Amino acid sequence: TEIESGTFVGNSALIPQGTKLPGNMLIGVLSIPPDQKELEQNQAKDWFGSPAIALPRRQESNPFSAELTSNPSFLRRLARATVEFIRIVLPETLIIIFSIFFIAYGHDLITQEPLYKIILLFPFYYLGFMGLPAFFTTVILKYIFIGKFKAQQKPMWTDKVWRSEAITTTYEALSVPFLLDYMRGTPWLPLAMQLLGVKVCKRVWMNTTDITEFDMVSIGDDVALNENCGPQTHLFEDRVMKVGAIKIGARSSIGAGTIILYDTEIGTDCKIDALSLVMKGERLATETDWVGSPVQPV
Repeated sequence: TEIESGTFVGNSALIPQGTKLPGNMLIGVLSIPPDQKELEQNQAKDWFGSPAIALPRRQESNPFSAELTSNPSFLRRLARATVEFIRIVLPETLIIIFSIFFIAYGHDLITQEPLYKIILLFPFYYLGFMGLPAFFTTVILKYIFIGKFKAQQKPMWTDKVWRSEAITTTYEALSVPFLLDYMRGTPWLPLAMQLLGVKVCKRVWMNTTDITEFDMVSIGDDVALNENCGPQTHLFEDRVMKVGAIKIGARSSIGAGTIILYDTEIGTDCKIDALSLVMKGERLATETDWVGSPVQPV
């Protein structure tokens, strides 16, 4: 398998063994490329879906200088390297600190207290020294460095993109593995996501933590978000980060592994099957069923 320079492969895309992708090509989110013969015969550079469909034209990004997209200055490289270093080191450092306290106090509990107290108190020790500190650290950092996510287009060599990615890394390294994964399918996960900025209505069932730009997601009453589905509120296109809103109407069901791209509105009482892809800008009508990548009505 070969992927040449300048080619971009989207999230959850699958590149089959033995495929050779030419340079400057786009394989979209949750997509596969066409077979090798079609790749060689077709001049299209952008492919989307499963089976792959050639895109004759993509939405153009706002014009930005090469310094902000593909040819950054030394100072920008240095600034990004600094941010990347911090976002790698900070979560691991906090995990070590939280773990030291948890192990120290947990050791005292296990060695000094009777079994019934250990069983009763140990979950609270974990929450107090690991789970809650990891989660609330993410919440605090999100509001310090981002505030509230908004719809925007920003080139990748700018600090807003780096800060957004840093918060995503912190969320995935701290909040998800140490607390939120254990809350899947419970009423506690929607409450936690509200603290991060997600607009969650009543009786929502969530079996996913795959949300990044939290303030851009709105979930209606009685919605079911199945395992690892993702309201994907951003894409990198032409080295520009584009962020937009996603609204999921009441009583809708989103299948496992399904991805919903930004600037999308899912109507009430919609059902989207597993491993489907809702293209950006879609408006799915009320009381309809959808399946496929990209989605088609059933």
